[in-house]
Amino acid sequence: MAKEIWETWLENEQKREKAFQRYLKTKKIKQETEINELVQGHIDKADHNLKFVKSTIELKDFNDWAIVSAYYSIYHASLALCALKGYSTKDHLATLLILIKEFYKKELSKEEIETVGNTTIEKEEVLYYIEAKTKRNKASYSTQKIFDAHEAEVLRTKAISFVNKVKEIIDSSFT
Repeated sequence: MAKEIWETWLENEQKREKAFQRYLKTKKIKQETEINELVQGHIDKADHNLKFVKSTIELKDFNDWAIVSAYYSIYHASLALCALKGYSTKDHLATLLILIKEFYKKELSKEEIETVGNTTIEKEEVLYYIEAKTKRNKASYSTQKIFDAHEAEVLRTKAISFVNKVKEIIDSSFT
């Protein structure tokens, strides 16, 4: 099975940087100056989506929309991290590229881990983003209406965890 492009970016800094420069050139990634406003706006939207996820799960008939909203919670939290580094994007892969480029570290010394421990997105959290996007595509675009309540709840829990991690990163950046 072929690797996804994001897996290549995790492993190969040169390919990651080449893709980043290409996205800048094609304006899929833009540099921003209104950083604080964008960060806060995306975090507010992520929180808003999480509230919607909870209410739709409680209704029991709309797990597809719970999955879609959980994904968008993660996506808006990811956009907040992009903004934190001075970027904006409306492209899901470009957003993931910024997350990997700016926040993911593969090999760190113990001292580096202690220094950046609260500001690093681990591979597992990057995978949450990918998993949520896949489930969001299925929930949004398939004709299937019935989705597993457990699946929606698991994704909600992962979205909450991811959004909270992003808030920690943001808080540590502004202190």
